[in-house]
Amino acid sequence: MKKYLLLSLLSCFFLTQPAQAKAKDYTKTPDYNPYFVPFDLLITRPLGLATTVVGTALFVVMSPFTALSAIAPPHDAFERVADVFIVVPATYTFLRPMGKFLCPGNCRPTDADAAKRAARQALEAESLEKAVNKSLDPVSE
Repeated sequence: MKKYLLLSLLSCFFLTQPAQAKAKDYTKTPDYNPYFVPFDLLITRPLGLATTVVGTALFVVMSPFTALSAIAPPHDAFERVADVFIVVPATYTFLRPMGKFLCPGNCRPTDADAAKRAARQALEAESLEKAVNKSLDPVSE
């Protein structure tokens, strides 16, 4: 039994050495500042959380004024105000990688979201136009 154990240990030792000799050096420089991580954890994230809470409160307070501005087309005032006061601070606080001071790319929602919103508004305008045209046409029977 000792003979098989010694043989298996020696074979593992000698078979893994060539693999270790050919191993590449995978050390790379980090894409964040390691000295910023404690500052990020203790100061920047709590400030981001406070900014998100205050932005949410401001959004609630400004909702009546936002409703007045949403009467005129393009009817996206609530989305724009929510984006500025809630989405951007929350994205910076909760989605940003630890140790990076700036957001990867942009903290605002992607252009795909804006394209979806524009398509939805176009469909709403088209359906409203059809309804108005239908109500203005005389009934033909």
